[in-house]
Amino acid sequence: MLFRSQAIAAELESLSKALAERKAEPTVAETPAEATPTTPTTPTTAPPAEVPEQALLSDGYERVVVTASRYGQSQLESPSTVTILTAEDIRMSGATNIPDLLRRVAGMDVMFMSAGQGDISIRGFNRELSNKVLVLVDGRSVYLDALGTTAFPTLDIALEEIERIEVIRGPGSAIYGANAMTGVVNIITRVPGDGQSLVHFEGGSPSYIRGTALVDGRKDQTAWRMSAGWDQTGRWSELEPIEEDGVLVPFLDEQTHAWKGVRANGRIDRVFLDKGLASVSAGYTRGIAEFYALGALGDYAMEYTGGFARGDLAYGPVHLRTFYNGLSGPLGPWASYVGSRNLDSTLDSDTVDVELEGNGELKTGAVAHRLNVGVGYRYKRAQWDYIGLDEPLSEHHFSAFLQDQAKIGPLALVASLRADRTPLVDLSQTISPRGAAILRVAKSTSVRVTGGTSYRSPTMLESYTDLAQPSSRDGIYVHTTGDTSLLPERILTGEIGVHDESTTYHVADVAGYVNRVTNLIGFRDVDRGFNYYDEENNGYNAGETGFVNLTPTYVAFGGEAEGRLFPIDGLDIYANVAVERVLEQDGEQTSPEESTSLLKVNGGVVYRSPWRLDVAAHVNFVSEQTWTLREYDEVGQLVDRTVALPARTIVTARLAGRPFADDKLELAVAGWNLGALAGATFREHPNGQLVGARYWGEATWRF
Repeated sequence: MLFRSQAIAAELESLSKALAERKAEPTVAETPAEATPTTPTTPTTAPPAEVPEQALLSDGYERVVVTASRYGQSQLESPSTVTILTAEDIRMSGATNIPDLLRRVAGMDVMFMSAGQGDISIRGFNRELSNKVLVLVDGRSVYLDALGTTAFPTLDIALEEIERIEVIRGPGSAIYGANAMTGVVNIITRVPGDGQSLVHFEGGSPSYIRGTALVDGRKDQTAWRMSAGWDQTGRWSELEPIEEDGVLVPFLDEQTHAWKGVRANGRIDRVFLDKGLASVSAGYTRGIAEFYALGALGDYAMEYTGGFARGDLAYGPVHLRTFYNGLSGPLGPWASYVGSRNLDSTLDSDTVDVELEGNGELKTGAVAHRLNVGVGYRYKRAQWDYIGLDEPLSEHHFSAFLQDQAKIGPLALVASLRADRTPLVDLSQTISPRGAAILRVAKSTSVRVTGGTSYRSPTMLESYTDLAQPSSRDGIYVHTTGDTSLLPERILTGEIGVHDESTTYHVADVAGYVNRVTNLIGFRDVDRGFNYYDEENNGYNAGETGFVNLTPTYVAFGGEAEGRLFPIDGLDIYANVAVERVLEQDGEQTSPEESTSLLKVNGGVVYRSPWRLDVAAHVNFVSEQTWTLREYDEVGQLVDRTVALPARTIVTARLAGRPFADDKLELAVAGWNLGALAGATFREHPNGQLVGARYWGEATWRF
């Protein structure tokens, strides 16, 4: 049988009903994007009569989205704006990592500080160690509670394992809680037992290697999938050359790679009785990664070891999920001057999460209800030199959510509410309601109006930091502390949108929104004290600062339009545009906040020819930005520095061919950011590295 964890929450017994409804109205995968064959020889007709019913049910489930409401539903009925990237989109994207892949999503902000660190946000407010988007893998949060970000290099999955990615644009705390402030990215992996085993290899420049071996199988009611791989990405640039016996001391012996590591994962699913499922999975990753920490800390490196273990048990509409995430290892500045204060440290973090949820249907007169309810517990533990605690820090978090979708003819009303009990934040600050009205104005066209609020909890770093942070002048540091009384960052949003898939030749979505953001967390001004030399920190103390809720309110107005065309078999054309203006309001003063581009445009063409040759080209354009950075001056005071970044364009191309009639072997060449080969380099953050080009060859053998 073909199942995935999300299918559990969607009720196994309701899948046959969903399959029957597909004949009357298209769902997400019935859009031409997924109707397009993955190879020219793939048939487009309906499955033959002898296909087992279980396979049909699984196929029916794959044609719905699950992230917006935590159960399967048509994109026409989603209360949020949803973008779906399919496995075929991923294969033809020319992307080598998940953040690069997400660039093509309307309204998505992607920023690479180095070749190994991709920071993402949705509808603005990106930053180093981005912390406002919740990233899930099959519904499992991979958010690092200590650092407050998602470290994509530490994930143990390969692009070839991903079935699709669902991107929810807009607040998601009403059902996912803290950290889903501006949206949710759910990476959904392939179903175990689909019979698609493969070996994949990519190699190119700069020092780029990516390899994956995946084995998949099924026997009776048990299915499994196992994979292992290697990733290696060279640095785009060295800001300062590090020479042997020079003035700089490197943290890593390896200086040429921004990211290098091994990964492995496995999963086993077992179906029992008539509608039960048990699943266990685990993963392991180990390597090195370059990243940029906050403020003056700058360019960092980490030798990480990570892993997860997960168990799922479901029967009918009830689903119990538990998982463990762990990440540990030494980290510190990429390079330090000889004799300077040692900022090397060790991070050791663990998270245990348990969730129980269920959903069901009932009727009250003419109104059909779909109820979804869940409770959860999350345990966090971290030990890190930077948070200044002698003993490991532990926190216990509790949550509960409720959602009701009421349908009256063509109108669906959705009400969602979640509350989280955390050690440092009052319960009233975590209550996150969301309401939506979706009107089916035609068989394959819907209009949605959504309003709600979402939040991001202060991270352990922001709450507990106790660090002598360097300034921009050698030998001077600022004592930086956390604040356990910080309020959560909060966003209030209103949105109206239209989704249309009324022909077999197109899919379109248009959305307009307004967001109001308060309580952003940043640094307060330095309280200057008497400058004295501290032998332990090998420098002079310039004063005290710390994390604080900033006083300005930010109001963002924006609109997004995206569409895909399928004029002939094998040809896909897509384009999207996002326009956003952010205003900063501080007292009586209002000024533009321009670190978010006013305009972002994506477009691409994919052609799968009848001659076993595939061609793809993609363009990503981002208009100019102006960043205002709070930095320490030469005497340790916080000052504002304004830096303008010009508009930038990334061009990607991929050419693939299958030399044999069975299509098992695919060979390809690809290039990313091809303009950099002609010298058109740029930075995506004022403190980041110059973004370079990447070009490589691929070979895939499927068996």
